[in-house]
Amino acid sequence: MVIYFNTKNFAIINIVSKKQKRKINGIFLGIIAFALGAIVMSFILKHYNENKNVLHNDPIDTKISQYSDIYIPQSAMETNLRFKQIAFKTAPPKDSIFSSQIAAVTKAINVLTNKQNTEKENGTWIWTPIMSMTPQYMENIISGAKKNGINAIYLSIDSYLDIFVLPQGEDKQKQEKIFGEKLENFIALADSMDIAVDAEGGWRNWAEDGNSYKPFAVVNYAKNFNATRKNKFRGFQYDVEPYLLDSYEKNSEQILKNFVALVGQTASFLENSDLRFSVVVPDFYDEKDGMTPKFSYNGKKSYTFKHLLNILDKKQNSSIIIMSYRAFAEGFDGSIEISTNEMKTAKKGSYQTKIIIAQETGEVLPAYLTFHNTSKNRLFEEIGKINTAFDPYSNFNGIAIHYANAFLALK
Repeated sequence: MVIYFNTKNFAIINIVSKKQKRKINGIFLGIIAFALGAIVMSFILKHYNENKNVLHNDPIDTKISQYSDIYIPQSAMETNLRFKQIAFKTAPPKDSIFSSQIAAVTKAINVLTNKQNTEKENGTWIWTPIMSMTPQYMENIISGAKKNGINAIYLSIDSYLDIFVLPQGEDKQKQEKIFGEKLENFIALADSMDIAVDAEGGWRNWAEDGNSYKPFAVVNYAKNFNATRKNKFRGFQYDVEPYLLDSYEKNSEQILKNFVALVGQTASFLENSDLRFSVVVPDFYDEKDGMTPKFSYNGKKSYTFKHLLNILDKKQNSSIIIMSYRAFAEGFDGSIEISTNEMKTAKKGSYQTKIIIAQETGEVLPAYLTFHNTSKNRLFEEIGKINTAFDPYSNFNGIAIHYANAFLALK
């Protein structure tokens, strides 16, 4: 048998084979280039999203408040000149190389400790004056909180100031005794249901001249209470809201500086106390919010939110509660968006202070701030979205619901 070999056809096949190889190689290189480009673009977008500013343009945020004249006693609002000389004695320490080293060690300890405490906060506020509480009221509101997943109660002790301003004598001692017994009964009942209790205090003028006796009085009371009682507060919380002062618009820098100084003095006063320390803030104190001035405190120039982080990071288990009041979690101007700047600042600075996102259920206006007249299911659905969005952030430590009575009234 004779085989004829056509060299012309072989050459053509060979040429086609080489073209196909070049085409395949070109496609393969194109895929690699596309993949690398996608990776680079993903990195760029991630970096951009982590650093882009989310400006706040909703003026309603500067009017948001947790407390009202209904719940806060006159003694917490009015300035009593008889006590204007009373103040925190301990000044915040000046930053130094040594103090910075101590702060770094504290951060490392906090990291190790916080890994052991994985339970997220589900907190709520109670504004009812202590002296007005009956045993039945305590039982109902604490058991109701427990049934609805609450594990922390922020209990206002502003009404202690009604006793503090009384003249020295038998009546004052009697009132102090009753106040202390009611508090301990409340805490004991909450403890029996695995609910922690923080003492809460604050009013917009507490950081202003002539008013320092008020924060000192309530913080000192909480500190002494824990030193002498079996059933104790877990922590102390400020809800001061100085941006509500009439003079804030024209004098915001000094007012915010006074507020930060008050937090610094209180942190120093509580340095050796077993009390945790938390501070309630609006959603616009961060630099990227573009709504507050930059100012110097303790040798550093920054914005209110970062000043607070620097102070609170020095005390273990501290937290900041952000009033992210919206009846919707996602989208433009939702609770997630108006809280994101703060979460990013805490993450970027490697702070250990925990961030808690607060939601409103009280009857307030405008309606888009609150879950009032909605339902618990709707509230929990939006809270679930907040948890999903912020769970990747190590600083995120849960939710706070304002306030217990309104929350429990939701159907």
